Amino acid sequence: MTLNNLFKTKVFVLIFLSLVCFGCKKEIDYRIGADISFVPQLEADGMTYYDLDNKQKDIVALLADHQFNNIRLRLFVDPKAKNGYSENGFCDLEHTIAMAKRIKKAGMEFTLDFHYSDTWADPDKQYKPSAWEGVTGNDLQDSLYKYTRRVLQRLDKEGVAPDIIQIGNEINHGMVWPDGKVLDYATEEDWERLMGLYKAGQNAVREILPEAKIMVHLALGGQNRLSREFLDYMKKHDAQYDIIGLSYYEKWHGTYDDLKINVYDLAATYKKPIAICEYGANQDNIKAINDIVRSIPNSLGFGTMAWEPTRAFFDKEGKASKELLTSYDQLYDDYSDSDFQPEVEVPYLRTVALDKRIIGADISFVPQMEARGTTYSDDGVEKDVVEILKDNRFNFIRLRLFVDPTAENGYSKDGFGGLEKTLEMAKRVKAAGMNFLLDFHYSDTWADPGKQFKPASWEGLEGAALEGKVYTYTNEVVQRFVDEGVKPEMVQVGNEIHNGMIWPDGKIEGDSAESFSVLLRCASAAVRAVDPSINIMIHIAKAHDLKNSIKFFDKIIARDVVFDIIGQSYYPEWHGELDPMEANMTELAKRYNKPMVIAEYKEHKREVNEIVKNLPNGLGLGTFIWEATSPQWGDLFDRNGATNENMKIYHEFYDSYDK
Repeated sequence: MTLNNLFKTKVFVLIFLSLVCFGCKKEIDYRIGADISFVPQLEADGMTYYDLDNKQKDIVALLADHQFNNIRLRLFVDPKAKNGYSENGFCDLEHTIAMAKRIKKAGMEFTLDFHYSDTWADPDKQYKPSAWEGVTGNDLQDSLYKYTRRVLQRLDKEGVAPDIIQIGNEINHGMVWPDGKVLDYATEEDWERLMGLYKAGQNAVREILPEAKIMVHLALGGQNRLSREFLDYMKKHDAQYDIIGLSYYEKWHGTYDDLKINVYDLAATYKKPIAICEYGANQDNIKAINDIVRSIPNSLGFGTMAWEPTRAFFDKEGKASKELLTSYDQLYDDYSDSDFQPEVEVPYLRTVALDKRIIGADISFVPQMEARGTTYSDDGVEKDVVEILKDNRFNFIRLRLFVDPTAENGYSKDGFGGLEKTLEMAKRVKAAGMNFLLDFHYSDTWADPGKQFKPASWEGLEGAALEGKVYTYTNEVVQRFVDEGVKPEMVQVGNEIHNGMIWPDGKIEGDSAESFSVLLRCASAAVRAVDPSINIMIHIAKAHDLKNSIKFFDKIIARDVVFDIIGQSYYPEWHGELDPMEANMTELAKRYNKPMVIAEYKEHKREVNEIVKNLPNGLGLGTFIWEATSPQWGDLFDRNGATNENMKIYHEFYDSYDK
């Protein structure tokens, strides 16, 4: 063949290949995935699915048409067992094999999610399979190893070997409880037992399917410290994984800023691909979450898996949502372009930026007193109490909020302390040009160290349901204040909470503060999701008690609670003399390097403010006198509502406060 003919042949081949491949899908090194383990169950109930042309189609093939390239299936050990997931055996090995064949037929990757339980396994529960009851130690590891081997051998034999394998589901609290349980009081022995179980599964995977990728799955999408703690223990015990998998649900796992901070840091630290292997897909978050993962440096963004999205993607008749499915088409088009860079904002840098140090007052009683006919005056002139306080150098007002004060055993049948009356008062504060602190009590009545009663409307909620309620309630309330034009500059998530909140669920018992910390994380994330610039205060009543203050704040910081300001109550009858209080506040400022506030006080007005002013490194942010209008408490007004001589104190130190 001459060179000319050879050249012509090559050109012909290239043209032929280009014609054959015209319209072929580009391959992208990114998983657009979904967990659709519910599908066999729904199909058994008669569910069918229709594409955008309203033609009935296999759900797996339909998702493949919209660029999904990975499907995850969960597997229970024996869902038919007593207390198991399903009497009909859904999510057992046989159903999983049948579904996996549909996945492979559609040309998609298959991710297998071992739950190592007869029913749901997640951070709140990791029940030991009934077949392994009474089995412990090395025998339990051997049971897990042999079970994992049998499953993988069968899948391989059926031609549906998984490409990715999760050894456990959301195992940040361990798996196969109680043997493999690790909470925030876990010992080295607890971690050793968990890692022994994990490595038993790991060994089975490496022996049977050495090419498969192992994913460790943690429900810690926005919790960087906790993610690193777990992965560091894995390294210590030589537990292997190829992919870091994280669940990320906005109600439980922080804001998008928290997610970015976590995944960027984990990628830099562990040099492993990262997947968000569970998220609740909706129109607002599909692009946001995927762009964050895609933006992870060094191409370590492995992909995402929407959790059980068929209910979101299809209506009750099985008709597809064009809006949602085409979102994934657009993702695919974007990510197929090698020059495409997702537009992801840099995480918000949290700072406390206030024009002046705080001279604050809690005046939550005022609407109630005014309803009884009380009026307020200064130098004989009747005025709005908020204006009087502003004239006397106050610049910040704190207002408490109860969930439903009109409930049985609530604070007020007239709704004082409820949302509507607090909004009315907040509008007066803002109209006076003052800043506003919103104090969530998370109760229908007073919440303090001796009582943190669960709201009546939340009775029966526990675990994830209660955590989600705290998020939703907090988020909606803060959003309402913003929408009404009275955005709080600061929010307290809980009132005097060193013994926990929303008892009994969030009560701190001994060394364990796990449930409480999750509730607190949800509350913090809810505020920051509305506006990240709102400062968050954690308020306890331990100004006199350095040891227990440190114990509390070390615990919540270790549990990844995001907050900006430390608040303390100080009353001499409970918290002692001024000198110990000053020493403790000074040490707390040095230890945590966070702004400090006395969120409640009544005695020693001048001295308390001077102590806070003089805290090291300018960390004394200010004070809030409690119930300033009450002669019994704040004692800045007499029983007739007139200002008294105590008000002059604030004039005297205001002018020098920032000097």
